[in-house]
Amino acid sequence: MLTIPTPETKRSKWKLALVIAAVVAALFFAFTQAMSSMGRAATGGALQLTVDRGALTQRVTAYGRLQSSNSSTVIAEVSGTVDQIHVYPGETLAAEQAMITLRNPALLRAVDQAELAYLEAQASKNSTEAELYERQITLENELALLASEIAFAQEELDTKAFLLEEAIVAKLDYLRSETTLEQTRLKHQLQQRKLEAFAKSQAAELKAAEYRLQEAEKQLEMARHDVAQLTIRAQREGTLNELNTELEVGSSLERGQAVAQITDPSNLFADLLVAAKDATELLPGQVATIWIRDTAVTGSVLRVYPSAENNQVRLEVRITEQLPTSARANVNVSAEIVTQTLSDTLRLPVFEAVSRNHSTLELFVAEDDRYVRRAVQLGVLGENYVQVIAGLEAGDQVLTGVPEQYADQTQFNKEALADD
Repeated sequence: MLTIPTPETKRSKWKLALVIAAVVAALFFAFTQAMSSMGRAATGGALQLTVDRGALTQRVTAYGRLQSSNSSTVIAEVSGTVDQIHVYPGETLAAEQAMITLRNPALLRAVDQAELAYLEAQASKNSTEAELYERQITLENELALLASEIAFAQEELDTKAFLLEEAIVAKLDYLRSETTLEQTRLKHQLQQRKLEAFAKSQAAELKAAEYRLQEAEKQLEMARHDVAQLTIRAQREGTLNELNTELEVGSSLERGQAVAQITDPSNLFADLLVAAKDATELLPGQVATIWIRDTAVTGSVLRVYPSAENNQVRLEVRITEQLPTSARANVNVSAEIVTQTLSDTLRLPVFEAVSRNHSTLELFVAEDDRYVRRAVQLGVLGENYVQVIAGLEAGDQVLTGVPEQYADQTQFNKEALADD
């Protein structure tokens, strides 16, 4: 069925056409204004740029990951079979919290053997002390008896000396008593030296027994420590960042094997790589913007490494504001580091021929009805502008993308370029 257009329908179509035309005109006007504001005007196939004064910011782009400045790797201190896994990546851990429990019957038997060895060493020490004490008492008693015999022999000798003067006893008896006294004194001296020698050997034997006991005690402590390490615990509080992917109940774990990594999410920094050509502009303390997924945070360059690898230089950026909830260790990030900021400088919009800082170029500058070749010294290369140090003034028009037929000339007319 055909529909005949009504006057109202025609008016609606005209209104729609007018709205579309107005939108197109506005977009065209905005485009031309934007091009004009950048000081660019199409001239033949070339591009004309305007020198002005304003701000210029130089930034360096870097890429890398977030890393924790306080991270630790958990290492298995004993071998064993995994009996239980108590935690998994992403969980928050307290210091000394149990992470994994192992089984190792050999370590339990080693504790029993070490306890028995300790008891034997303790009993041996006690036995040695008792034996040495008994020997000491015996030597001291023998020394005391000899002292008593010396006293008796001296009395006997004194008595016989009196009797000898009275001619009651023979001189031979006196001499026999004198000899007995001397022999007893010699025995006493010998016994005294034996007691002194025993004191030295006693100290050595007691020390040896004490050392054997300490060794047994140390072995017992080590065995108990190994058993305690069958429960692998968090060395510090933090977030469980990684868990060995090979771990499962029943699997074997060897001593010295890495088990997990614990990080502190509140102390993350950006570990970045930057092109070696840009690294010369970097200094500690420069302000950086770090993009963590869709969130930007402010940071400060902490250190720039002196060597390059694969034409890249490593740097670390400290994050100076609160991290977003999306921040995690090993998350990929990008960063922009502000290396220089000029608030009011002579500048020129960046064009294709400008590729590095502080370069000198031969450019064609508009003078009346001509373009004249002029040496221009450029300075800091920013994102959108390059600093002009010499050769140009504010308001000068610079022609870029000059056709090949004019590239070697010192000047040419504007009309000639328009004709082309």
